[in-house]
Formats: sequence, C-alpha cells, structure tokens
Amino acid sequence: MLNRRVSKADVLVRWLGGLGERELAALLDRRADVLLGAPLRDLAELGERMHHPLSLVTVLRTRALPCLQLAEAAQALGDGLTRAALAQFLNDSGPHHRANVDRVVDELVAHAVVSVDDEGRIALPEAFAEIFPSPLGLGPPLRVLLRDHSVEAMRRIQTRIGLERQRTRAETVAALVAHLGNVDTVRATLASAPKEVAEYLETLAARTRDEEVFLGPHRYRQRQAAIRWAGERGLMIGTPYGYDWQMPAEVARALRGPDFRAGFSPHRPEPARRVVDPGRVERESAAAATRCADFTLAVLDYVVRVPIPRVKSGGIGTRELTKLAKATAVDDSEARLTLELADAVGLLDRFGQTVVASDGFTAWRDAEPADRFIALLSTWWALGSTPTQSRDADDKPLRVLAGQGDCAGCRDARVSVLATLAGLDGATDRGSLAPAALWQRPLVHVGAQDDDDPFATVWREAEMLGVISLGALSELGRILLAGDAGMLRRHATSLLPTSADHARFGADLTVYVVGAPSARVSAVLDSAADRESRGGAVTWRFSPTSVRRALDEGTTGQALTSALAEIATAELPQPLRYLIADVARRHGNLRLTSVTSCVRGDDVALLAEVAVDRKLARLGLRLLAPTVLASDATVPEMVDALRAAGYFPVSEDRAGNVVQLSARRNQASGGESARIRARTRGRLRELGPEPTPADPQAVAAGLLQGRAVRWPNPSA
Repeated sequence: MLNRRVSKADVLVRWLGGLGERELAALLDRRADVLLGAPLRDLAELGERMHHPLSLVTVLRTRALPCLQLAEAAQALGDGLTRAALAQFLNDSGPHHRANVDRVVDELVAHAVVSVDDEGRIALPEAFAEIFPSPLGLGPPLRVLLRDHSVEAMRRIQTRIGLERQRTRAETVAALVAHLGNVDTVRATLASAPKEVAEYLETLAARTRDEEVFLGPHRYRQRQAAIRWAGERGLMIGTPYGYDWQMPAEVARALRGPDFRAGFSPHRPEPARRVVDPGRVERESAAAATRCADFTLAVLDYVVRVPIPRVKSGGIGTRELTKLAKATAVDDSEARLTLELADAVGLLDRFGQTVVASDGFTAWRDAEPADRFIALLSTWWALGSTPTQSRDADDKPLRVLAGQGDCAGCRDARVSVLATLAGLDGATDRGSLAPAALWQRPLVHVGAQDDDDPFATVWREAEMLGVISLGALSELGRILLAGDAGMLRRHATSLLPTSADHARFGADLTVYVVGAPSARVSAVLDSAADRESRGGAVTWRFSPTSVRRALDEGTTGQALTSALAEIATAELPQPLRYLIADVARRHGNLRLTSVTSCVRGDDVALLAEVAVDRKLARLGLRLLAPTVLASDATVPEMVDALRAAGYFPVSEDRAGNVVQLSARRNQASGGESARIRARTRGRLRELGPEPTPADPQAVAAGLLQGRAVRWPNPSA
C-alpha cells in the first residue's frame, strides 16, 4: 500500500514540480478549469484544485471509455496498486493488453487525474470516493466505510481477526485494508462461516446495492446472523450511529470469485461505413441550411406579429406550439428549435404572460442571411441543453422556453457525434454511430426520449442545421468542430443567398421572391399573404382572409397597395389590386364593441341581413336600432362567427376608435422591455462573457519559480 507518510498530495506535487515549464503549461492548458478563480499561490494549491471532485469530473467527461473504466477499476482495487495488478484485474484486451493498460494509465497521469510514486504505485485522489461511490457495483471501498469509525471500533475488529494493534489511526486503517484486501484471506475467512451466513454473503456480493431485497422472517433472521458474524470480522461495516450495513468493495470482489474482472475496452467500435458523394453532401447541406434560415425567419416574424401566450407555470405549452407550427407551415421540432435558439441569442422577450420579440430582434433581422444563421448555429453548438428535446424522464411533454438548465453532457453529445463522424471516410447511419460516439464520450447526456435510439434528437438537429447530411459530416460541420469563426462565416455566406429586396407578383394572386427575402419584403408579404413554399424561391398567396389580416393590424387598403408596389418588380396585377380594394371597402363596415356586446354599422340593409343570417343564429342577435345589433356573446366570439360567415368586422374601443391588433401585440418596448429582460435569467446574453482563464505559460513559469501570477478577474 501507499506509504501514508508520503501523502497523495505530496506525490502529485512532486510530480508537478518535476515538470518542465513547457510541460506544466501544456498540462494547465488541458486542465484550464483550474486557472479560473483566484490566482494560484503554489504547486500545492494547484494540486488541490486538480483533485477537486468538480475538476476531476470536468476532465473525465472529455475522456474516452477506457479512462473511466480504468479509473473505476483502480478505485475498486484501492490505493497503492501497481500497473501489473491493474492489468490483471481488467478484462484481457488481446495480445497488447499490458501496453493498452499502460497507455491509458499514462493518459490519466498526463492529465493529473492519478499520480505515480517513486516505487511505481498508483495514488488515487480522495475525490474518487465521491465520483465512484460504489465502483463496479461492489460497494464503497473499506477505507471509505471506515472514515467515520473510531479507532477503538476498528481495533475490536483487529482483535477478532487476530491482527496486531497499531498505534495511529492511519496505520490501523492501512492494516485492515491490507488484510481484507487479500483475496485469499477473505475466502479463507468465509470458509469458516456457518452455511447460511456464507450463502447470504455470497448472494449479497453478487448483487448490486439496488437489488438488495429482504422478504420474510427467515430471510431477515439470516441477514441478522450474517451481519453479526461478518461485522465482527470486518466483512461487513455498519454506520457508527445506525442500522445500515454494507459490504466493502474488497470483500465483494473476493467473494465474486477468481474469474471476476472489470470491463476494459481500449479499442473504439468502428461504425459501418458507406460511400457517399461529397458533392451531394454539400448540396444537401446547403439546402438544409437555407431551409433552416427560412423557417426561423417565418417563426420569428410570426412572433413579431402575434405574441405567443405562456402557461402560468412558465414556458410555451404544446397547444400553442402546435398552433404556431401550423400557422408558419413548419413542424413542431423546427418551431421548438427556433424558439429555444432565438431565446438564447436574445431575440425573444417576455411581456406579461406572452413571449414577444425583443428590442434586439430588428438589428438581427436586418442582417444578412449568413450572419443570422451563424448566430443561431453558434448558439446551438454552445447551448447547455438539447433544444428540441420534447419529453422528460417521466415521458411527459416538455414546455418550450421553460428553462432546461445548463448541461455539459448535452454539449458533449453534439461534440461526440460530430467528432466521431469527422473520423470517418464516408457516411454511416445513426444506429451504427452510437456505440462509437458513446465510447468516445461515455458521460454524454442521452435524453429520455432517445433511450432506444441514442443521439436521435441531436442527429436530427444537426440535419436541420445542415451540419450532417446523408449520414456524413458536411463542410459546415467540420468548420464548426474546428472552431474557426472566420471560415464559418465565409462558408455560410457561400451557402446562403443574399437578401432579396424585390418580389414578382402573378395574376393568380401569388408572389415569389428568389433568394432570401429581406426584412422589409417578409414583413409586408407575411402581413398580407400566406406562405406556401420555402427554399431557393419563397412563395406567398393572397386571399380575402390574408388581406383582412393586414387591415386588422392597422394598415389601410391604399397603404397596403403602396407597400406592395414598392417591393414589386413590375406593376401590381389587376386581380390583386381589385382584391385589396374590395376587402378594404368591406372591412370595418361592421364594428364591434366589448362594452355592450353590440354590432354597429352604417349600412342598414347589411345590419338587417346579419340579423337574420342563419349562420349567426347561435349569437342571439337582436336589432336594437336600424344600425345597431346586440348579442349575449362576447366580442371575440362575435368576431370569429361573423368572419366565418363571410363578413369583415372590426372591434372598437369605448371612444369608437378601431382597435388595431398591432398596437396590442407590440407593447413590449422601451424601458419596460429593458426591465423585463433584466429580470429574465438563463439566456446566454444575460450571462455575459465567460471567465477568461489565465495564460498557462505565464502561470507555469510563475509556479515553478515560486511566485504568484496575476491574471484576469473572472468577475470583471
């Protein structure tokens, strides 16, 4: 065992001190998280940070499966083990097994996860007890179970098993660990146990802690007898003040038999590969990126016009999401992706119980398509959640914009998928990729909805963004993985068309724009027409309902005609001008007020017609005067019913002014909007810049020279 007079911290500090300046700087670059916070004073403090549980989890999360397998197996064996003992305990990986084990040990040492003393024994961080509380399902190691026990309690066990008493607590623990860590000793002790006790202990050792079940009085008596017998000999350890008894990992390992080995997979599973035309991959990537840029605009432009209601507990419910997706002709996952990414970028805001466009939306909307797309793509790459995840662990629907929290495992899932694809010469399918990606990053977060198909959600998001095409990593994905911002912008610019500021109108009430419509074109056409197609050419169609929608939002027939003429490449077709004039003439002939639930109009014949219209019988309309109708129905109900019957009513306020929808839908502005954003948390723009780590080279030089190094204040 490791000599306790030379502590684990001393072993690590000595190793750090023996590194050259360049080697230490490279280590600090690999473990950059230790450079955040207050400046390091010396190598001892550096060692403490590197062996902190959170720092160890941070580095292990980026390591492949063999590193985690070896670390967990080492924790099960205990401190002071040799490479040979570790190799013997791991499953044989083939003719180069020992070399494979040494390679992984060297990798863990190079990242300062474990240390090796002068005698070649491996020293494990104390934090491994928190990271691997029950290594290999064996239970906690003996040294962990003895932490809270008194020296006298441990000495009673020593006396019972015939061990000589030691002077100090550390020597007592070391003696017990050495004795019970010997497989032959444990098996010999068990051989002297009563039959029922031995049977119970062997059954317990073969199970995980979660499988432990006690049924019936006989089983209970057997358990109590086993606890008394095994507890006296250290084969089971109880809590100092309680009735919970656990079998140490060393004992469970011995009782599982001589053939028990820990899993070890030093070689990555190779995904099935297939040949794919690189040119076709890039064409599909460009088409996907173009569609993504288009449907994100459609969704966000809709939010500008029609704020999305939120449920009382926060977020957008399934019903509103489906309504939004239907109105913008996208599927639910595309609408969910757009809203989550836009919120993270800062394009959305909250106003009361609705989600509206933020003050920063206009600047983003006026940018070129490539810049808009890059903002969303980069946010997806750094996002600490899976934006299109729609089900939770209990298979219940997840609300949009409800705040999924920051999950490093979700980011790692994207990195693992793209990195695994990057290493392939060709394409593969998702099912074949999953084992290799999970080997590469075993601690990634796989959502509950992907239990049967790992990475399905991440894969689908990458396809929507043009990062993965035809089962292969596109050039866009390779640049994203490399982190080259300049190259990413140049490539996105080549993929996406520039903004188009004019539209072609047809005599069949259609209009199309070649390329990406500018903000001005989209705003005008989305307000007065319905989108019918997307892609390289976007098509809209006018109808009485779509024109009425524009008039509802406050414009006039003449203003709409002028706005359309400004973006048209030629004179507006006569059918469109006639349609706008006809709807404008009829629009507002019927006026509704919510004060008395009345319908008012100047056309006496029209009011008489409405009063006897069978389609409106359920409203209970009553003719109070030649120009006034009354109803028991609410104003919204009357508006919907009259429009369904072919009329074009509007609402009035108490002063007789027409209520414009745009006035009601765009109230979140100015100082109030700023105050709302200040209260909203969880978005990237609210978090501010991430802390900047210090320069590894400067820190390495200072630590080796025994002086403190100043670095940027992470809170500045």
